[in-house]
Formats: sequence, structure tokens, C-alpha cells
Amino acid sequence: MRPTRDTRQLNWLLAWAVVFCDIGTSVYYVPGILYGHVKDATPFFVLLTTGGFVLLALKYIEIAWRNPEGGGVVTITSKAFGPMWGCLGGMLITVDYFLTTAISTVSGFQYIGSVFPFLDQHIVLLACGGVVVLALLNVIGIRESAMVALVMAISALLVDLIVIGSSLRHMSASQWADLFRHLGTGRELHSYDLLVGFGAAWLAFSGLESISQLSPAMRFPLRRTTRLAMAAVIVTMVLTSPILTALSVAVLPPEIKATQSERFISELGLASGGFGVKLAVVLTASTLLLFASNTAIIGAYHVFLALANQGFLPKIIALRSATFNTPLVAIGIATSVPILVILITQGQMALLGDMYAFGLLGAFVFSSLSLDLIRWRLGRRDFGFWLGLFTTAIVMVAWGVNLVEKELATLFGGTVTAIGMLAAVGVRRAWFMDILHQIPIIQRLQARAYRASESMVEEELKGLVTLTDAVDLKPLFPGSTLLALRGESPRLIQEGIARAKGKGESAIYCIYVEEWPGLFNGETPHVPNEEGIRTLRHALQEVKGKNIEIIPIWAISHNAAEVIAKAAKQLEVDTVLVGVTRRTAFYHMLRGHVVKGLMRRLPHTCHLVICN
Repeated sequence: MRPTRDTRQLNWLLAWAVVFCDIGTSVYYVPGILYGHVKDATPFFVLLTTGGFVLLALKYIEIAWRNPEGGGVVTITSKAFGPMWGCLGGMLITVDYFLTTAISTVSGFQYIGSVFPFLDQHIVLLACGGVVVLALLNVIGIRESAMVALVMAISALLVDLIVIGSSLRHMSASQWADLFRHLGTGRELHSYDLLVGFGAAWLAFSGLESISQLSPAMRFPLRRTTRLAMAAVIVTMVLTSPILTALSVAVLPPEIKATQSERFISELGLASGGFGVKLAVVLTASTLLLFASNTAIIGAYHVFLALANQGFLPKIIALRSATFNTPLVAIGIATSVPILVILITQGQMALLGDMYAFGLLGAFVFSSLSLDLIRWRLGRRDFGFWLGLFTTAIVMVAWGVNLVEKELATLFGGTVTAIGMLAAVGVRRAWFMDILHQIPIIQRLQARAYRASESMVEEELKGLVTLTDAVDLKPLFPGSTLLALRGESPRLIQEGIARAKGKGESAIYCIYVEEWPGLFNGETPHVPNEEGIRTLRHALQEVKGKNIEIIPIWAISHNAAEVIAKAAKQLEVDTVLVGVTRRTAFYHMLRGHVVKGLMRRLPHTCHLVICN
């Protein structure tokens, strides 16, 4: 359903604020992380990556307005490559959300520690406690207000500009010389070193993808609102991130850069404007970083909910609190993984920064490449299209270099993604359900759930029947052919009609099985999807005027092949017709191959015919 205007409360300024509260936090920890890798060349690489950020931001404008329903990388990738690839994109962005929560929480308490040094010994414990508190707040039902985000974003921007202004005002001639020198590499670098630095510097723009999550809340016209919001994001990021990074490296003395890499900006504020400016940086930075952590938690569990609703994750993921109506399991996963990451890494920002590369750049690649494909399908071959391809290429290069160079990121991100995709495979192919359905109580509960859903078909969807009804109708409409439909299939239906007439029969059966891999509540009937209803009613239309009765059967199950084979046996048909699959090998890997399942399950007296 298209969102109404009443639900769209974000103008471009509020949308900018929400995005800046996410992406704007990167400047508080990225300079220090990069300095540990490339030293004085840090400003050069941030400035270099800023160009890539601007190009990618221009693509995210279109991604946002093309997908008013939101969903970010999951939605755009599903539209371009299919739902299975959308699931993979969701896993990648989830890795990003996990690490955003961990890094932002740790960094937030590190900035507080710059004012209260005795806290430095307890950063790991404080960060874990902070995530636990955020988890509890989300269980209660915290929701971020756009107006709060606006106040925080403006405050952070003003403090950033104050630090920049005071630094420029008090810089000596030698520091000015260092500033311009650091805008270059500071040393001779080989081409591979340039690639490594370029890939690492993308961390400075983590949070860019959040604009695509805001689409359902932004005001119409969506294209204009998105353009203005992203233009403001680009301007404010260009004015803050590369300049603050360059000033930190140029102004701060070597001993500070060596020992205080986690809080460059607060030390820059102290050096340029005194304790008052430092305190302002600490307050805004810590608050904004914890705000970004909460945003990442919300983003993560919403991805889980979306994947669960699509049948990629178990339905238990969507289990809600009876008191607060919040998704307990999803929130638990979204917060427990970051806590484990913090404990394993002991809050070391260099390690956390290295781990970031996999999910962040992976999501960027999937989103950018998906938009390119959509543009190609629409026939776009203009300058914007080729510039978009160039943008995708440079992001892919950055991701590829990080996959090779940052082994920890690849190991962590690959492991989390693999576990997520294995879970999706297990759920979609009903591996878990096949085991669970052997338990008697589960069998009874699911049987009740199926009956409740089928009763809805009988009561509300006139013209469609359940398998039980079809068996009862068999004496009135005898037939020996069953069509297994996956969508509107005129050629398959015509083949069924021809076979029925060739046998001298006046009726054929057709069945649509809606696969629902998860366990569901028997008290709440599952509403048949629109595709199933449309498919069966199309079949009814196809036989009009052809002296053939068609019995349209709707069923729901965790395993389509199992139900079709059961129907063939109970209806005593001798032929089951299915269409040629046009689904990819990747799809079958995740979902299972219905034809192969039928070959194993059909009675030996029943023939399986595959029609083109």
C-alpha cells in the first residue's frame, strides 16, 4: 500500500538531520583509525574518498525516491536481482549495523573518558552496559524523534564549525604549511597503497545508506525532498569531515596523535579553543554516537523483521512483547551480537574499524549495482547512467581491496553473512520445519493453523476451495489431471484442457500452494497472498466457454511438493502438470526445487509432466 501524506512528516531539513546524526558521527573516530594505518596521509585519503562519497550520494537520491516503501538495500536489490539477492543484501547491511552499534557505543564512552579519565579503564564494560540499556529502551518502545535529531544535528554541526573556526584562527605559519602538505600523501605511495588507503577511508561515510530507509516518512514530492536533504548532507559532510581530519593531523602534536587517536576531535577542540570547546565536543559527540548506536539497533531489527515477513528468517524473530508490543527476539539479536563484538575486540577501535569494511562497502556495492541494472532496464544510456557505472566500479574496487587486505573484516563479515544465509536456506527449504513437524504437538498446532487459514478461503474467497473441499467434490467433478500453478500460466492451463478433453473428461484440478516456512499461530489465520488469489482466478477465467470445469485449490504449507503430492494421491489423479522453472540456481539453493521434490513424493502410478 502506498504511504499516505499523513504518514510523511519529514521535510528535507528533518530528513537531513536524521541522516547527519548517523553519517556525521564518523568524523569522531575515523581520523584516529585511519591515522593508525596511513599516518600523515590520512587527510589525503579522506579527501580522495569524499569524491566517491559525493558520486554515491547522488545515486542514493534516486534509490530513495524510486523506493517510497523504504527498505534500503533489501528493497532495491530485490527489485533488481530478485528476493534472494535482496536477502543477501540484508545480511550485508546487518553486518554494518552490528559494527555501527559497537563502534559508536565504544567511541561515545571514549569521548566521555577524555573529560573523566578514570572511566578509560572501564570502556568495554561501559560500552556493553550502554548497549544493554539501549536494548531495554527499545523493548520499552523508544522511537527517535526527528525534531530531537534536528536539535542534535544542528548542535553537532555548530560545534564542528566552532572547532574548525578556532583551529584556523590560531594556526601558526608552520601549521598552515603542514595542513597543505597533509592534503597530499605526505610520502611516496605505490598504487596498491593508494587502493588500500582509499578502501579504508570509506569508513568516514558510514551512514549514507540511511537516506534510503527514510523514504516512507519523507514528504511528497519525494524526489524533491530527497534531493534537498541529500544536497544538505553532501554540503555539511564536505565542510566537516575532510577539514576536521586535516586540521587534526596538522595541528595536534605527535604525542597526542599517538596516544589519543580515539578522540582526535575533542583534543583538537582543546588545542584550538580551550576546555570549553573540548567539553562541547565531548557532549555532542558522545550523545550523537549513542544516538547513532540506537539508530543502528533499530535498523538491524527492522531488517530482521522484513526478512522474517518474507519467509527468510523464522517467524519467532517477529515475536512481540505482550506488554510493549516490541519485537523481543529481533531486538535481542540486534544487541547481543554487538556486545559480543565489543567483548571479543576489547573495544579496540583499530580492530573494529577494520571489521567495518565488509558489510558497509558490500551494501554500497549491492545498492549501486542494483540501481545500474534498473536504469538499464528502463533504457537509460545518458551521462548519469555511465557516471553511475563508474561509481559502482570504484566502490567495487574499494570493497575488493578490503576483502583481500582486511582479513578480519572478511572473516567476521563473511561468517555473519554465511550464518544468516544458512538460516535463510534452512527456513526457505524447511529444514527446520521438517524436523519440527515430526513432533506431535507441533503437528497438531500447525494442522489447526492450516485449518484456520483454509476456513478463511471458504468464507471470504468465493470460488476457491481447499483440498478437503476438492476431495468432497470429486464425485461431482471427476478428473485425472492436476495442474500445479506458480503464477498465471495460460499455456499450462491450455495443456491441461487438451489432456482432459482427450480423455473425455469435463473437469481438471489446479492447485496453488502458498509456502510459509515458519511456524505460525493457530489462533490467527494466515491471509492468502494476492499472487495466489490472482493465479487461481486467472485459471477460472481461462476455461470460460470451453466446456471444462476447473477446481481451483488453495493450500498453505511449509513444503509445496509435499502438499501437491498429497493432493495427487487424495484426488487419485494420474497426471500432474507443472511449468518449466525460470528460477535461478541461487533461488533453488535457498528455496528448494519443487519438481525434484515431486519426483520423490508422487505415487508411482502418477506421471509428472513438465510443460514449456
